[in-house]
Amino acid sequence: MVRFEHPRARHPFHMHDMIRGQPAFVRETLEGLRHADARTFLGTSRTLVVTGCGTSFHAALIGARILQEALGDATAVRAVHPYDLLHGYILPANATVLGVSHSGATSTTNQALALARRSGVATRGLCGLPGTRMAEVAEELLVTGSVHDHSWANTMSYTTQLAAFARLAEAVSEEPREMFPDGLDGLPALLEETLACEARVRRLAKRVAGHSRVTFLGSGLDEVTALEAALKIRETCSFPASGYHVEQFLHGPFLSLDRRDAVVALRSSDDDERETDILRGLAGTGAEVAVAGEAADVDIRLPAAPADLRPVLSIVPLQFLAYYAALERKANPDVMRSDLARYQPGLEPMFAAA
Repeated sequence: MVRFEHPRARHPFHMHDMIRGQPAFVRETLEGLRHADARTFLGTSRTLVVTGCGTSFHAALIGARILQEALGDATAVRAVHPYDLLHGYILPANATVLGVSHSGATSTTNQALALARRSGVATRGLCGLPGTRMAEVAEELLVTGSVHDHSWANTMSYTTQLAAFARLAEAVSEEPREMFPDGLDGLPALLEETLACEARVRRLAKRVAGHSRVTFLGSGLDEVTALEAALKIRETCSFPASGYHVEQFLHGPFLSLDRRDAVVALRSSDDDERETDILRGLAGTGAEVAVAGEAADVDIRLPAAPADLRPVLSIVPLQFLAYYAALERKANPDVMRSDLARYQPGLEPMFAAA
């Protein structure tokens, strides 16, 4: 039987501590990887496959995109789910597989790394903690921190993974100042500033939780943020949720919207009137539409950041939203519904040992 150790019975739950602690956790990651030999770690393979499960797969999706930008045309970088690596995906002989896991114990990720290594493919691991199973199956390992995410609805594990990918990209890019004009050391301060959105998001969560379902929308790298937000709110309270690219949602999915729906969109300074027109059209269905981001005309304002760092900040209000929606729905956000018997059969294989 899957059980969450040391549960809390009321606010603040562990998840809240983890969200609020993210500036310090990200600072630790950036400092810890400051002198890492990223080029040697990533190797010289012409194909780099980044893989992980759940939240770590969303980090892998973003990591693959920014590493591709940093490495250029010499290396093809792609994100592939470890399940697919185990079930039919053909790796090029000269590939490197980079597994991502906060706990280092994710069974499917470790099995994929082990299979790749047996096949003669180079293997690497990006792990949140030292002394884990991942250290045994990957040929080389980078550890991104020292603190285990205390909630099963992982939050700090995601932002530290994104920070680690940014540090790797900075190290291997020929033009790091184009990716990160002000460097990475200011990122913890931007996260601290972002935490100021909590009160506004708590009020939004009261309204969102009163709807039947919620959709998250984003563009660019924040398309992945929308996926992670939907995952997080489902984890915390089983609230029906989905994530889409803002343009893709217009092409069919929006036709199911009505007054039972809430829509939360991310808007950056790169977005133009096209998104405004789309969101206006969505509001016309009767759905409640709220907007967060660095643009001026938003409900929840976030500090501006380079495009490759924006997902580190834009996920924070959506983490708060998942947390406070769980409180509104009388759910413990930490335990991934393990307190309900009907979810136990699905949780057992997820927590199975590698």
